[in-house]
Amino acid sequence: MAEVRESIRTVLDERCTSLAVHAFIDGKASVDQDLRELAKDLGWLAISLPEAHGGIGLGANGLAVLNYELGRAAAPGSIIATSVALETLARSEVSADPAIAELIVSIVEGTTSLAIATSFNTPHADGAIRLIGDASANVALIPGEGDDLLLADLSNAVADQVVIWDETRSILSLPSSSMKALAVLRGSRPVLFALYAIAIAADSAGAARGTLDRTIAYMKQREQFGRLIGSFQALKHRLADHQVNAKGCDELVWQAAEQFDNGAKGALMWSLMAKANVTDAALRIAGDCVQLHGGVGFTREYDPHLFLKRAWLNEALLAPNGALRDKAASAFGEALKNGHEVLEIA
Repeated sequence: MAEVRESIRTVLDERCTSLAVHAFIDGKASVDQDLRELAKDLGWLAISLPEAHGGIGLGANGLAVLNYELGRAAAPGSIIATSVALETLARSEVSADPAIAELIVSIVEGTTSLAIATSFNTPHADGAIRLIGDASANVALIPGEGDDLLLADLSNAVADQVVIWDETRSILSLPSSSMKALAVLRGSRPVLFALYAIAIAADSAGAARGTLDRTIAYMKQREQFGRLIGSFQALKHRLADHQVNAKGCDELVWQAAEQFDNGAKGALMWSLMAKANVTDAALRIAGDCVQLHGGVGFTREYDPHLFLKRAWLNEALLAPNGALRDKAASAFGEALKNGHEVLEIA
C-alpha cells in the first residue's frame, strides 16, 4: 500500500502543483482532464477494484489512499465520484451481467465517466437530481427505492452546471425524468454509503494535511516584527493542536477502511463516523490555516481558500453530519442488541 500511495503522490506533486490548480481555476489549464488521462494510463481506478474485474483488489483501503492524495493536492476533477460509483457497481450483483461488466471495463479504460448523486436522503424541491461528476459523464448512480440504487443513462439528459464555491469540482443538475434506468442495484445503498463516506473522509483528511503542510511552510518564511511568524509560541500551540487533529483524521479514515475490507459488523458505523468527524475537523483546520496566513489567506492567490472551500463541499456531500451520526448511533445500538463487538480498533 505504501508503494501505491507514494506513486500517486509523486505524480500529483509533479502534475498537480499549486500553480497548476490556480491555472485551472482561472481557466488557463485543463488539469482535470489531464488527471483523468493519468488515472486511465496509471490504472488508478483499478486500485480498489476486485480482481474479478481486472483490478488490484485493494478495496476500501485503496479507495482511501487514492482520494486522500487527491485531497492533499486539492486536485481538480471528479475522480472521487467515479471511484466510489465504480467500486459500488463492481460489488453489486448486476456486475455479473455482460453489459455491466463491459461498462466497468470502459470506465477503468477512461472511455466512460461515472457521476454520483451528491445526496441520497433529501430530494430537491424542484425534482432535480444533483450529481457530482464531469459534464461528460455518461452514467450515474442515483437513489432508488429503499436500499436500492439505480444505474442511470445520462446520454439523453441535459445537465445544468451548478455554480458552487468549490471551483475544483463540478456539480450537475438534471431532471430525474430525463434519466433512463439501465440497471437496479438491489440492496446496494449501505455499501455505497460506506464507500462514499470513506472516500469523502479520505479526501477531507488529505485536504487537512495539504493545507496544514503548506501553512507550516509559509510560516517558516513569513516575517513579522523582524521574526519568523512560525517562531511565535501562540502560533506553535495552534499548529501542534492541528497536527494532532490531522493525525486523528488519518487514523479514523484507515480504521473505517480496514473495518469495511474485513467485513466487520461495525463497518458502516465507522464509515459514517469517519465522514462526519473528519469533515468537521478538516473545516476547523482549513479555517484556521486561512487565519494563520494573515490577510493574504483570504485571497485567491494563496492556497488556504482552495482547501477551505473543498472542506465545505465535502461536509455537504452524502448527508448532513448530524444525520450521519444519528445513523451511526442506530447501527451501534443494533450491533449491541445482536451481541456484536464493533468498537475494536483495527
